[in-house]
Amino acid sequence: MKAYLLRQPRGELELSEVEKPRAAPGRAVVKVKAFGICYRDYLSWAGWQRVKFPTVPGHEFAGIVVEVGDGVELGPGDRVAGMMFEYCGECEYCKSGREYLCKNKRVFGEDIWGAYAEYISVDAKSLVKIPDNVDFAAASFAACVLSTVVRAVKKTGVRQGYLVAVTGASGGVGIHALQIAKAYGARTVAITKPQKAELVSKFADYVITSQEFAEEVKRLGYADVVVETVGGPTLEQSARSLKPGGKIALIGNVDPNPALIKLGLFILKEIDVLPVLQGSRSDLAEALRLLSEGKVRAVYTAFSFDRVPELVKGMPQSRHVGRQVVMLD
Repeated sequence: MKAYLLRQPRGELELSEVEKPRAAPGRAVVKVKAFGICYRDYLSWAGWQRVKFPTVPGHEFAGIVVEVGDGVELGPGDRVAGMMFEYCGECEYCKSGREYLCKNKRVFGEDIWGAYAEYISVDAKSLVKIPDNVDFAAASFAACVLSTVVRAVKKTGVRQGYLVAVTGASGGVGIHALQIAKAYGARTVAITKPQKAELVSKFADYVITSQEFAEEVKRLGYADVVVETVGGPTLEQSARSLKPGGKIALIGNVDPNPALIKLGLFILKEIDVLPVLQGSRSDLAEALRLLSEGKVRAVYTAFSFDRVPELVKGMPQSRHVGRQVVMLD
């Protein structure tokens, strides 16, 4: 089968012929129909993530089961979305429904071979069936993007009447965070760049394009929650835009360098900063349900398999709105 191999940080993504995976007990072989390009993929390529080389990158995918091993309830022909990782199911975190903290977690594309390939071998626990009316492209990034945001809005208690601000609102996480917050009853404020405001406005109640956005959010009544998809560069403004006792769901880390923050902003307003790593299996099922019911519309641009290297390396300069998805035959 064809797959992209990465042998070292900032190395070439080599389109190579590698052995197709075979079924094994508890595992399924999935024919990849679509996979997403995530900023984390760029960080892995650039050397910021711990990666076991050589690897096939990619942790966002959806496809069709073609072969299963013993003990697998799924069968050939099932349409499935993959989680970002495999988990043991036995540790204290897995048993409490927090698979994303599994002591034995293995992330696709970093610890084990990932989805930039025609086929992928997956622990069946990490696969969830896709509703019939959800396409592969939307399902491909449901785990990394949508399930993470589902967990974020639950963790911060988003509900009817809340004002939720989203930084980096044109990105793959941000554009869907706006929609998921609205699905939970919130009014939404999109923080984005001027050139993306018109597109983003279709998904938000308010749009702010200033880098100093806190004052404008305050005029709307202060935010109850900020979904922080950028990280350090916008964190201070996010804190300033919150009402006392507000919450920040910290998802993004586009600049992995240490960030300076003014602790007084957080202490005097008793702001809760709640990091959100990833979603659980149940969060993925919820995300797929929201897609199926039309409460969330997947926003993405589709590309061909041969575009992968340029898409990964170009992430920091990308002008796209939503997710970049690679489609396979």
